[in-house]
Amino acid sequence: MIELDRIDRKILAALQQNGRISNLDLAEAVGLSPTPCARRIKRLEEAGVIEGYAARVSPAALGFSICVMVSVKLAKQSPDAAEQFMTAIRNQPEITECLLVTGNVDYLLRVWVKDIEALRSFIREALQAIPCVAETSTMVILDTQSSNRLLNVPRTAQVRKAQPARSAREADRD
Repeated sequence: MIELDRIDRKILAALQQNGRISNLDLAEAVGLSPTPCARRIKRLEEAGVIEGYAARVSPAALGFSICVMVSVKLAKQSPDAAEQFMTAIRNQPEITECLLVTGNVDYLLRVWVKDIEALRSFIREALQAIPCVAETSTMVILDTQSSNRLLNVPRTAQVRKAQPARSAREADRD
């Protein structure tokens, strides 16, 4: 378990705001020299606190104008049904997030498509054609009021050496 101090929290906040910040600028922002700053980043990466770095790409710039959340209920709760479902959706590029959830559905999918016809096709041909899928329900996202993807780093954070969080799709690739 690693303990996050004030400087670690500052590093995490700065990297969440700008993952491309240079080590020199980051070190200056958190009050360190570059070498100790780089060592702290490496320690946070190795501990699994920093899972990676990525660019946020505009879906609209790529022609994706419709985002939906699709709830999926499987016909029965079993490891075989879950495996069949995950295998079937693994290579569906429209699905950007797959969440195993509690409640009266089994999975919640975030799906991006270009238009309504693409959505209809995806639901009929990709989801409802999976034998273990009993029911789907689609909610069109009309607007995103807050898209703050930054995590609050608590003042008294103690972090277990963690495996990077993985989506169900990523876990299924192993």
